[in-house]
Amino acid sequence: MRRTRRRDGGRGLAPDWRALLLGVAGLALAGTMVVGSLPEGSTASPGPPESRAGETGAATQARTHDPVPLAEPEECGDDEPFDPAESPLGADRTLGDAVSAIKDAGELVVGVDQNSYRWGYRHPESGDLIGFDIDLAQAIAEDLLGPDPRVIFRAIPTAEREAALERGDVDMVVRSMSITCDRLRHVAFSIPYFDTGQQLLVPGHSGITGLDETIDGLTVCSASRSTANVELVRRDHGAELMEMPNHLDCLVQVQLGLADALMTDSALAAGHIAQDPSMKLVGDELTTESYGVAMRPDDEDLVRWVNAVLEEYLGDEDDSRWQDSFDEWLRDYLPPNAVTPPEPRYRD
Repeated sequence: MRRTRRRDGGRGLAPDWRALLLGVAGLALAGTMVVGSLPEGSTASPGPPESRAGETGAATQARTHDPVPLAEPEECGDDEPFDPAESPLGADRTLGDAVSAIKDAGELVVGVDQNSYRWGYRHPESGDLIGFDIDLAQAIAEDLLGPDPRVIFRAIPTAEREAALERGDVDMVVRSMSITCDRLRHVAFSIPYFDTGQQLLVPGHSGITGLDETIDGLTVCSASRSTANVELVRRDHGAELMEMPNHLDCLVQVQLGLADALMTDSALAAGHIAQDPSMKLVGDELTTESYGVAMRPDDEDLVRWVNAVLEEYLGDEDDSRWQDSFDEWLRDYLPPNAVTPPEPRYRD
């Protein structure tokens, strides 16, 4: 039976209305499509003024917490290698069918999230899509199509990422998508471009300390078909589970007092904390995961092309477009020195 929660300092959470309005606005954007080239200098666009007012508190929280220990990486077995990526194309960048089709069309169609603050979201004044994932999509599009590329962004829910590729709705997905053994059966991934792990996010006043006895009988929200959802289903914890289309939906449920916690990876949680500094991460990271750019398994030439772009994009820790993007969007909301560019790893 679901436990009733009070709104007078008990288990419930009186909503922070400023953050709640941001969340509801984000939900209203789901499912739309943005067509056109990314504006020059979009990576330097500031975040929403109303959100940046809370950044000092969020940055202080991030910088005063040491990185939590990571769980062991997932092992897929001998017949399903965890390192999924094909070697990058050489300097000649030989064209294959998938890359040729994109060049012939003169546009790149990318599945993205526009509800993840600091990762992929709309600037409220300009309407531009901005964030860490958008920067990466921009770099790939520029390499494929040249300066000022035509990019079609299709906003897709978490549960639709693989289906959008299978239907041919998008050429690739750049949407904080973790490389997992199950997903490797359906899509091809690039080399990793960000390392993270699943963790609980709770209101600042919460007594929850992790996925332990303090969560028993309470409600934990996760995005449908997300890695967080898989972890919550397979673990014993005694919590009631709630599923929503996107992880931002879960943040709204917690702000409304309809859920006690949400689970997502700590990288996306950094965006939630930036948006709502009253939230905090608790407990250990329960998984070791890496984001990759997802593509169709038959598009091997595109996978190899993207890997070549990523090798240059990741660069070295002190001088790369990856580092510039990280400093712009995420540095203030993650523990210092907790995240560095992943090392490229390949199947062959």
